[in-house]
Amino acid sequence: MINELFVIGLIIVVAFILGEFCKLIKVPRVVGHILAGLIFGLNFIKDRLFDQNSLNTVNSLAEIGVIFLFFFVGLNINLREFKFNLKESFLVSLFNFLLPLTAGFLISKFVLQFETLTSVIIGITLSATSQIIAVDLLQELKILKKRVGNIIVTSGATNDVFELVLVSVILTLINSSTTAFRGLYTPIANISIFLVILFLLRFLIFPYILKFFERSKSNTSLFSGAIIIALITAALSDLFGLGILIGALFSGIMIRQILLTGKHPKPWEEHYIAKSIHLVSYGFLVPIFFVTAGLKTDLLSLSGNLNLVLIFLAIALLGTLGGSILGVILSKGGFKEGVIVGFGMSSRGDIEIVIATLALQAGLFTSVMFSSIVIMAIITTLISPIMFRYLSRKYRYYLNVKH
Repeated sequence: MINELFVIGLIIVVAFILGEFCKLIKVPRVVGHILAGLIFGLNFIKDRLFDQNSLNTVNSLAEIGVIFLFFFVGLNINLREFKFNLKESFLVSLFNFLLPLTAGFLISKFVLQFETLTSVIIGITLSATSQIIAVDLLQELKILKKRVGNIIVTSGATNDVFELVLVSVILTLINSSTTAFRGLYTPIANISIFLVILFLLRFLIFPYILKFFERSKSNTSLFSGAIIIALITAALSDLFGLGILIGALFSGIMIRQILLTGKHPKPWEEHYIAKSIHLVSYGFLVPIFFVTAGLKTDLLSLSGNLNLVLIFLAIALLGTLGGSILGVILSKGGFKEGVIVGFGMSSRGDIEIVIATLALQAGLFTSVMFSSIVIMAIITTLISPIMFRYLSRKYRYYLNVKH
């Protein structure tokens, strides 16, 4: 146990130091966390530092971190915001999703000769964007409530849902033979039943769970109630073969809606839960997940496969930029505004790494594919904030326009 505690402590320290260094040079912290994993993944360090027990402990904490990550993403999806710039946000999200997804699938399937399911998941990972990194960047520049900020946030939130639902459907189809309802329901039926149960829980059960924990008038109790709802929903979605991520995401969305709607909205409670989840997840669990992603990245295997990284990078960047520009222009916006939105949504570093991790565990990704996705995520996450800050200074007018 001492070795496990030492390893966890060392991971947190190194991830924190590299994360703070990245913040100092105005690069998202997630890059530092992944770099920490790459360092720990070097053979001469990994072999001496980790044994099977410590690896199991770290991986277990990483899995909990993923639940907290997507729960937090859900808490930050404000459905009311979708009414602002609705047409533009929808078009940007649609083309941002479809262009890299289609290009990634076609190139993976017919040029790189990968299997069909693998090609589909590659397309999904290349279409993913980082909602959390985008929000942090918009808050830093104080444009979160402006028109461009709203388009980026709402489009990113829509993308998150598209990607998770699509991946959940695919993984359900792959794992349908191992679900708890094998031979009784088809995977599509499982999804439908899950959504019906989720709807009933949202209106008949979860509000009363929160009210029960509110009675003690303790923030700690309220936090516990929110975690219980998140774990119940995650377990339920996993039971129906959808995996824990979709449940964690929807639990965050539901809790936000329960607390912010109805006769007696409670924005202070929603704020406290979101703040608490952010502290626990980003201060402890989420960095461990990104470190494990770096640990699984085999840099040596990429030495002869750099073309794969370049292909993934080109599809991800050009697809996101092209989709944003096309969506903005079709909604009667300008080309320059489309470029700003495109770079604002180009950051990677959370959902696509989670998806790639699931594909690696399912045997759909090789180590080279997974490593290429991780390196692609690092590069895009480095490029995006640099270009967005540059464009925000050059075209300040577009950033100051309100809803």
